[in-house]
Amino acid sequence: MSLDSKNSITPTPRERELMMLIARGMQNKNIAYELKISENTVRAHIGNIMRKYRIQNRTQIAIIYALKAAPLALRRDLTRSGATPATVKPAQALAQNPRVPIAPE
Repeated sequence: MSLDSKNSITPTPRERELMMLIARGMQNKNIAYELKISENTVRAHIGNIMRKYRIQNRTQIAIIYALKAAPLALRRDLTRSGATPATVKPAQALAQNPRVPIAPE
C-alpha cells in the first residue's frame, strides 16, 4: 500500500486520540486510564488502526499520526522526495550528515 492511500484514510476522533497518545509513547494501561476505557478496548482500537492502515506495530501508528499532524508543506516535501527512510542506506545517511556520532567498535 502506498503512502498516498494511507493518507486518504481518515481515522475516527477516538482513533486519532489514541494515535496521539501512542505517539507520545504511552503504554496501553496509561492510555486506558487517560481515556477511561479498559486495556482490552485500547488493544481493540490499536488492532483496528493496524488493520485500517495495514501496519504492524505501534511505531508505525506514531509515524502515521505525526505525518497527519505535520504542517501541509512538510507533508508535501516528504511525499515529493519519493524516498522513505528505509531506502536510504546507512553509508548514505552518514555521508549526508557526517556529524552523527559513531559508536566505537
